[in-house]
Amino acid sequence: MTTVILMGVFLVVLLFVTLFGVKYDKNKTEFFSYDDTKILKGFWCIIIVLVHVPADFQNKIQDSLGSFAYIGVTFFFMASAYGLKYSVKHKQNYLRNFWKRRLPALIIPALLVNLVSVAMRLIFNQDVSPWSIFAINPWVLVLVLLYFVFWMIYYVSTKLKLTIGIKQDVIICLITIAFSIVDKLTSIKITSIWPTECWGFVYGILLADFSERIRAIMNKNWILKTSATCVLSALFGILYLKFKSVYFIGDYCLKILLGMLISAFILQFTIRFKLGNTAIRFLGNISYEVYLMHFVIFYALGHINIQMNSGLYIWVALVLTIISSLIIQKISSAINKRVSNLLIRPNKKE
Repeated sequence: MTTVILMGVFLVVLLFVTLFGVKYDKNKTEFFSYDDTKILKGFWCIIIVLVHVPADFQNKIQDSLGSFAYIGVTFFFMASAYGLKYSVKHKQNYLRNFWKRRLPALIIPALLVNLVSVAMRLIFNQDVSPWSIFAINPWVLVLVLLYFVFWMIYYVSTKLKLTIGIKQDVIICLITIAFSIVDKLTSIKITSIWPTECWGFVYGILLADFSERIRAIMNKNWILKTSATCVLSALFGILYLKFKSVYFIGDYCLKILLGMLISAFILQFTIRFKLGNTAIRFLGNISYEVYLMHFVIFYALGHINIQMNSGLYIWVALVLTIISSLIIQKISSAINKRVSNLLIRPNKKE
C-alpha cells in the first residue's frame, strides 16, 4: 500500500513538474525549439530511469511507465539528429569543428561517471579494472556511430564538391534504417539493443529538412490532428503492452509505429503549447548525466543493506541520481569549456 501511495505521489509530481507553466499560444512561432527539446528531455530521462529499476524493487506503476522508456531514447536520438542537421543548415563551416565540439560534450561526462563507478566498486571491495574508466556507455557509442555516419556523408560530399541537399540526408536515413534491420534480423548488433530507438535519428533528420512544411501541416486542423494522434497513441500503446513480446511484429514493427505516433502527438501538442518552468528545465539540463549516472546509483544502493519498499527505493534512487548528475554536469561543463578553448581556435566561424 505504501508503494502505491508513493508511486501515486510520484506521478502527481512528475505531471506537475512537466506541465506547470504550460501556456496555449495559437501564434507560437518556434517549432521543436531548443527550449522545447530540453524540457522534453527532462521528462523522458525520468521515464528512462524507471525502466532500469532492479527487479527486486519494481512495481506495476513503474513497469507500465518504464515500458515507454524506449520512446524517450528515441526522442534523444531524434533531438540529436535534428540538432546536427539544423547546425549544418544554419552555421557556416559547422563541419570544420564538428568532432572538437561534439565528442568532448559526450565523452567527458561519460568518463566522469565511469570514474565514480570505479570508486564505488573500490569502496564496496569489488574487483575492478583500471580500463573500466574508459568503458564508454554503449548508448553513447551508438550515438557516436550515428554522428560519424552523418559527418562522413557530409564531409565526403563537401570534399567531392557535390551539391548539398536532401540526397545526403536520404543516404544517412537509409544507413540508419539498414543498421536497425540488420540488428533485428541477424546476430550482428551495430546499434546494440536499440534497433527501434535509432529510428529517432531518421525522424530528427527529416524533421529538420521539412520543419516548415511539417509545422504548416500540423497547424491546420490542429485540434482534430492533436486529438487523433492522442487517441491513436493510447490505442497502440495498449496494443504494444499486450503484444510487445511477439517477435518482430510486436517488438519491432508495433514498437516503431507507437514511437512514431507518440512523437507525432508530442510535436502536435508543442505546436501551440509553450512548455516550461524552472524545475523541468533543470532536469533537461542534466538529462544526459541522469541517463549515465542512474546505473551507478542503482549499483551503490544494491550494496547498501537498507530495507526499503519499491516506492521508497525509487524516490531515493531518483533524488540521489539528480543530485549526483548535477555535480557531474557542473564539473564536466567546466572541463569541456577548457577543452573547447584549447581545441577550437578563436575567431573561426562555424
